Amino acid sequence: MNYYNPIRFFYFHLLLLQLEEYDSTRFIKSVIDTKGIPPSREFRKPLKFTLKIKLITALSSLLILLIAFFVSKIFVDNPYKMIALVLSYALSLYFSYIFLIIINTLLLPVDIFIKELLVFLAKNKIKKLRNLKIIGVAGSYGKTGMKDLITTILGEKYQVVKTPESVNTPVGIARTILSQINERTEVLVIEMGEYYSGDIRNICAIVPPQIGVITGINEAHFERLKSIDNSVRTIFEIAQDMKPNGLLLLNGKDKLIKDNYKKFISKQEVYLYQANGKIEFNEDAPGYIYQKIFFPLLGQFNLDKIDGVIYLAKKLGLTTQEIENGLKKIKTPAHRLQPILNREKNILVIDDSYNGNPDGVEEAIKTLSLFKKRRKIFVTPGLVEMGDKNKEVHQKIGKRLNDVIDLVILIKNSVTPNIEEGLIKAGFNQKNILMCDSMMEAQNNLNNIIKSGDVVLFQNDWPDNYV
Repeated sequence: MNYYNPIRFFYFHLLLLQLEEYDSTRFIKSVIDTKGIPPSREFRKPLKFTLKIKLITALSSLLILLIAFFVSKIFVDNPYKMIALVLSYALSLYFSYIFLIIINTLLLPVDIFIKELLVFLAKNKIKKLRNLKIIGVAGSYGKTGMKDLITTILGEKYQVVKTPESVNTPVGIARTILSQINERTEVLVIEMGEYYSGDIRNICAIVPPQIGVITGINEAHFERLKSIDNSVRTIFEIAQDMKPNGLLLLNGKDKLIKDNYKKFISKQEVYLYQANGKIEFNEDAPGYIYQKIFFPLLGQFNLDKIDGVIYLAKKLGLTTQEIENGLKKIKTPAHRLQPILNREKNILVIDDSYNGNPDGVEEAIKTLSLFKKRRKIFVTPGLVEMGDKNKEVHQKIGKRLNDVIDLVILIKNSVTPNIEEGLIKAGFNQKNILMCDSMMEAQNNLNNIIKSGDVVLFQNDWPDNYV
């Protein structure tokens, strides 16, 4: 592949804009951080060709073409006119982020109007569906998994709609409501994202939940929320803005939740969920046996969630049989401690590439510690959006890896030296730390390293807008 192809630069700048959710300030920062130069590897996530990105692409391309024609006019009746046109067009593509900023800014009023219209229409539709039960799921981590569990089990009795994948913004939620909700829908499960104070309050204004769930609080999104106190207040907006006399399910093992929830609740019923009773780990399958059912899940936090969902299901009138039927249908969420076992070679790969927060890393390390018969390999580029906690968080990860892991493969970027430092300070053998320039290089090296009986965990997928 020609990594210096001007079209590749244009594509990369479009991708950065999309990854930064069309926030021009953050887009400019990403361009500065990456120097506007695409990585010398395949892009980790492809550009999603939404209507918005298609419009921005078309208008930016037109603007670039107009600039190129303007430059070529300098060479009137000159044999080099066409060469000047092509060169100026190609050069403009290398610096296409300038034109993307211009177009993105010009489209801002239209964008705001469309978003407000979608939210207005969704809000009015929800008001008319008086029998619709709304469940909101908030938290720094674990939202998508909890949303999927709730949907799977309640689906045994009710017509359930959930926000797809990791859709958790007001506009994404509004689109789901307008396209998927109808008079037959009985339960709507909403994932609520938080980057800034007021984000969850804004979502509750569209879909005020009767049932709220908080899965956990940590340093995720520190870059924007700035402090753990802001994270706590923002996530607990769901408790303050849900419908009165509702049910609030809280992660009973999360210290920040337990220490703070009484400040924010009013008349809700509160249930602190956590797994109770005998839990067995099956290393060979792998998964857990809990409440006499085998769950092909990794991460004991999933069993805590199951306790919460069982409580919720009983409150909503599901029978014991319906709950059990739902539990048996639970599957491992994709890219979240997802086990992939090659039985022929006896190699277990755990795909944890969607895990990008400190508690998730801790759970991944705990999970690997349960494998007593396998050599443990941990592959990571580290975490993003840690803000001022960056060094502290990554050195702590290094120290924890020292307790459990046999071989650590780090993907070079601005944070992995902190993980390496934490490992070395904890006494980890430096020979067992492998530093790679890219995930592709790490995977190629693994082919020569991995052997029968190994377990390899891929943690987090470093986005293209971070270096």
